[in-house]
Amino acid sequence: MNRMVLDRYLMREAATAWLAVTLVLLAIMLSTRFASVLGIAARGELPRDLLLSVALLSTLRYLVILMPASLLLAIMLSLGRLYSDNEVAAMSGCGVGLGRLYRPFLWLGAALAVLTAVLSFAVGPWAGRQADYLVKDAKRLVQYTPFEPGQFKPTAGGRAVFYTASMNPQGNQFGQVFAQIEESRGSSVVVAQRGEQSADPASGERSVRLYDGYRYYGTPGAADYDVVRFKQLTLRLSPPAFDYVNDQRVLTPTADLLGSADVRDRAELQSRLAAPLSVLILALLAVPLAYLRPRQGRYGKLVQGILVYLVYANLISFGATWIGKGKIPAAAGLWWVHALVLAAALWLVARRQGWLR
Repeated sequence: MNRMVLDRYLMREAATAWLAVTLVLLAIMLSTRFASVLGIAARGELPRDLLLSVALLSTLRYLVILMPASLLLAIMLSLGRLYSDNEVAAMSGCGVGLGRLYRPFLWLGAALAVLTAVLSFAVGPWAGRQADYLVKDAKRLVQYTPFEPGQFKPTAGGRAVFYTASMNPQGNQFGQVFAQIEESRGSSVVVAQRGEQSADPASGERSVRLYDGYRYYGTPGAADYDVVRFKQLTLRLSPPAFDYVNDQRVLTPTADLLGSADVRDRAELQSRLAAPLSVLILALLAVPLAYLRPRQGRYGKLVQGILVYLVYANLISFGATWIGKGKIPAAAGLWWVHALVLAAALWLVARRQGWLR
């Protein structure tokens, strides 16, 4: 029973620290992402009601990046407190060995590695595609307009052509409008002195209102045209169909990467595999790295932990780039990076356990 109580206590310490570190790092990364999305919305390219959806989807992608770093810092923070408060010394005096002390932290690392694998291989790319789709579709709907000053612009697959002589900077009012529209029973030509338009942010449909003009309706080449004078004429224009194309390899489904012979796809697959592996290796590395001597500050080793993570992450990034460029055989992958860090972790564990003089 005492063993179970100790395991739960250590697990709770590490899990609480991990949650706190993850929330802080996630808030920092999301603030940067949210600022860029706000810039897109301020330019009128993204409706404000989509900001929260894009931010939440980005959260799922960023968790893959944050998992290894947050677990490393959480284990070092929790063990640093135990060392500085002499709790580790008390446990050792009660017969608790270092292997017993480290086990709950490694179990936490294994659980988070499984979660990271799910995020890296499935949830992260899916969330990235959804966010990319929302942003591109919103830009298409906002930027679509049948009017450009001084140009004849075809819309609706060429079945309509619009022209305006001038337009205000906001793009919602224009003057001297000409339009030719192909209809099921013939063709119509519309001329107006001025007009204005508004867009539905959800569907992108444009409502065009023309004022003080004429509409000529009939069959080209025939003399029996109907002429109608109007004070206001309203036209409904729908944007063209949107065919989403994923142009980012990091958002490609994992199933497509598995069946690809492209070295760049295999490099991306290795990067996704590196995320859960790095969680396990960093959990093992954090335990001996967090060891503090008597009277040493509990935060004394955090700088070393951050430097180790940065070196590890950059080696993974460089290795994936080298694989994509063909400088490293795809079969070798990133295993050499993991082997180097794992060897350093095992050496530190052996030294801490007293197996090495």
